[in-house]
Amino acid sequence: MEYVSVSSLESGMVLSGDLIAPNGRFILPKGAQLTPKTIMSIKIWGISQVPVEKSGIEEGAPDNEILFSSSVMEESRKIVLDRFSGRGPEWPVMEEIFSVAEREIASRLSEGLAPLYSEIFNSHFSDIPENSAEKTDMEALLGAENGLASFPDVYARISDALRSPKSSATHIADLVSKDTALSATLLKLANSAMYGVPGKVDSIFRATALIGGKALSTLALGVSAIRLFKGISVKWLNMESFWKHSISVAVIAQILVSRKNPRAIEQLFAAGMLHDIGRLALFRHAPHTMSRLIAEAASEKLPLHVLEREALGFDHGELGGRLLERCNFPITLSGLVLSHHGNQSPGKNCAAAILEAADILASVTGEGGSGSRHVSPLPEEVWKETDLPSSVLEMTIRQARRQTGEIYNLFLGGE
Repeated sequence: MEYVSVSSLESGMVLSGDLIAPNGRFILPKGAQLTPKTIMSIKIWGISQVPVEKSGIEEGAPDNEILFSSSVMEESRKIVLDRFSGRGPEWPVMEEIFSVAEREIASRLSEGLAPLYSEIFNSHFSDIPENSAEKTDMEALLGAENGLASFPDVYARISDALRSPKSSATHIADLVSKDTALSATLLKLANSAMYGVPGKVDSIFRATALIGGKALSTLALGVSAIRLFKGISVKWLNMESFWKHSISVAVIAQILVSRKNPRAIEQLFAAGMLHDIGRLALFRHAPHTMSRLIAEAASEKLPLHVLEREALGFDHGELGGRLLERCNFPITLSGLVLSHHGNQSPGKNCAAAILEAADILASVTGEGGSGSRHVSPLPEEVWKETDLPSSVLEMTIRQARRQTGEIYNLFLGGE
């Protein structure tokens, strides 16, 4: 059976075998002819290799690598080196990360797009009134985020229903229909290229049955997270940048874990979406303190979480993990968020290592950001815990670039 890289697929190719997503979901049958819409769906599902009939493969066809000018490559190398605080790659996987990031940035520069990093505070930051009562103590911040107590409500109800053998598809659809934002997002998802369903899906029941339970609970989590923090003034905080980074981390983590443990896809996507939730709490309750730390971190060429620990005694990962733990999120999820910057790193498991790697990869190749201009290199021992070869990195980033835009538009495109 011949396999073709997803980046080399062309309309008209015919599948030589059934196509199965990394999470085990059946996508297309053997003999199906690929169309632009099904190729997009394959890319969104994170499938890297596709079985196609040999007659559909051009012998000696050139690869799709884009050749960039030396000036563009030089500029992209400077940008990547700056993101890592001027530290060049010190071991093989970091060399691959540099190479992938340089090509991704070179591609953007060649397309006339802006550099990937976006400032989290915008030009209206000076409009925020001074507040001497900013909260920078861990317990004070935990107490101030009362809204998180109701955050997992729809997520928890749907998750409980999915675990219950007594729940019917009608009951789950009824739970979804009671949440307007979730219902609208679910219908957008069901009618997107991700599923490629002929005709319009206009029923919550049909949409629920189509996307499946695990994806539905993840969807509920993402909708709830974004809705909870709408109270932060977009006049001074670049929420588009923040959520693009969070979704990019979620997508990269999901793709990486699909290669080792497809059953953990939803958990890693949720952890990616929520990994910087502690930083949002800091932006909400201590904006001037965070503005000062961001400026200092940029000046000293240090990752922001390092300055957070020095000034506050904890970083946003620890705060986010504690917030989720206090609000009864699964300990596996809160633990991933708490440790994504190496906190409590001894004995770090595969899932935690993948989330830490995904955050670094998204920071140097994905769009958006959550305030840190500079990024720590990926420790060799962390990558070893993922048990993944470095060869997965380039295809992962290519897939993530396509998927991140789709998912961002799903969650926030109508905002």
